[in-house]
Amino acid sequence: MIRRATDRLLEHPLVYRTWQAPFASAKLKPFLNYAERKRMRRVLDIGCGPGTNARVFAGCDYVGIDVNPDYIRTASARHPGRWVVGDVTDQRILPNEQFDCVFANSLMHHLDDAAVRNLLRRIAALIAPGGAAHVLDLVLPARTSAGRVLAQLDRGRFARPLESWRTLLTEHLQQEHFEPYAFGLPLLPMWQMVYFVGVPR
Repeated sequence: MIRRATDRLLEHPLVYRTWQAPFASAKLKPFLNYAERKRMRRVLDIGCGPGTNARVFAGCDYVGIDVNPDYIRTASARHPGRWVVGDVTDQRILPNEQFDCVFANSLMHHLDDAAVRNLLRRIAALIAPGGAAHVLDLVLPARTSAGRVLAQLDRGRFARPLESWRTLLTEHLQQEHFEPYAFGLPLLPMWQMVYFVGVPR
């Protein structure tokens, strides 16, 4: 019951932004270090939430998409860009568009394997020539740890072991970069993550 109540609270944009704020930069650090953002003219942020990542892509032709209309309302009021309510796997949404960067931050651990495969097929079609998908997501550590407990308590029910992520992500994308990392409080890594960069096969 507590978990369901927490999940509902996080659907509210202000609550979600407040929870994410202390850790947003740390979560994005591998992407910020690796990606050549100056070459990204068009960006699609899938599962963009209330605009959590929008500032990172300032100056780009940025499109954020999320199924939560409250998130999109908040994002469009706070950030420039084009904002879309919907499921990107719906072929009627963003037809014939392609992007230099297709970005998915902490989205896929909310989806079961079949839904992730469907999403990855769509992502591969949305990547422009020379572009790439950039995925950051939650890892389920093998050993008992703060990271494992937090992954199990997360409102996303599908945190996966590291190698399960690699297997799933490379079914539809060719791996260019695969980087496990952790972040949290000083001297206490609380979340185990993976950063994956892939291009269409």
